[in-house]
Amino acid sequence: MYRSRTLVTALALGLVSSSAAFAQSRPTSDSMNAQGEGKRIRITIENLTTGQTLSPPVFVSHNSKAPMLFKEGEEASFGLMRIAEEGNAGPLLSSVVTKNIGEEFGAVGSGTPILPGQSRVVELEVTREFPMVSGAAMLVMTNDGFTGINGLNAYELSSPRRIEAMAYDAGTEKNNERKSALIAMMGTDRDPENGKVQMHAGIRGNADAPDDWKFDPSKSVARITVTPVGMEATGSVNSDGMMKR
Repeated sequence: MYRSRTLVTALALGLVSSSAAFAQSRPTSDSMNAQGEGKRIRITIENLTTGQTLSPPVFVSHNSKAPMLFKEGEEASFGLMRIAEEGNAGPLLSSVVTKNIGEEFGAVGSGTPILPGQSRVVELEVTREFPMVSGAAMLVMTNDGFTGINGLNAYELSSPRRIEAMAYDAGTEKNNERKSALIAMMGTDRDPENGKVQMHAGIRGNADAPDDWKFDPSKSVARITVTPVGMEATGSVNSDGMMKR
């Protein structure tokens, strides 16, 4: 099975063209909300790595009926697989928007790629009916690495909440680090792996992936701060409040 060369080219061009936008430090967002009043939250995702670009992050608000976006020890969904292998959030967004807005999901928001050391802001609406926020982004210089958050109750926040987000392996493609299978090297091949979501082991650097793509898998690769709009300068931040199942 092969990836679309068009998709690979589009992502690669997006990573290059985004540099100027980040330099301006003017955050923007694109969101689609369900009907109804709610609270606006600002999600800031910082890339803490020195050699990994994060794909356009996608965040959704949802209730407890929605399936978890990812969970260690379980198979990745098709939507998560496409994010982790290609940085393509389209299948996940399509499923949310066309089928479940107003039922399991309340709103979606997305950004643009995040270069090492840079950050991106996405705004999203949460309501009493859809209080939780989950989201993910690909570690682009990997086979199927990603980072994200699961089920943060953002509706109840009265001050900023910070999450130190780790690197995960979707378990859908072998970490062969070969050019032919690395989207960051314009690779379009897939090397399927029938695995489970687990913590990422990092870049080994013993194939085509260069040493400067390496990151420490024992440390967070992204810092995600969720802030109620209007409370940006209040309160301390911590990392609890995540949904457990």
